[in-house]
Amino acid sequence: MQRSEQGGIIISCDFCGTDWDPYADANVNPMVEGHHGSVICLSCVKLALPSLSTPSGPYRCTMCIQDDLPVDRPRWFHPSPTPSAGLNDHAIICRDCLWQAAGKFSKDPDVDWRWDRRDKTKV
Repeated sequence: MQRSEQGGIIISCDFCGTDWDPYADANVNPMVEGHHGSVICLSCVKLALPSLSTPSGPYRCTMCIQDDLPVDRPRWFHPSPTPSAGLNDHAIICRDCLWQAAGKFSKDPDVDWRWDRRDKTKV
């Protein structure tokens, strides 16, 4: 999520509301941008990977460009986000976007974290 504050642009994780610090070390809390300006941080990806659920019913993925997601596609939303100006109260990520974000973080040489999609765990 992007917002303007005091003449500048602030980038925040849609799922937990944490603001990105462009001056921090890359491993502090890197973020990946999805479609429509949505953002997820590595902390949320780590929390989400083992916590996907499959409730039934339609939903819209915050990170996705797909409009008609299968109602049974696994998804995740933050169970207890911190209220903040950057929080998207309706943020949900589908399994496919979560795996794509995890893959991006895992391939980034500046991020000290690896994920193996075959066993869905951190390496």
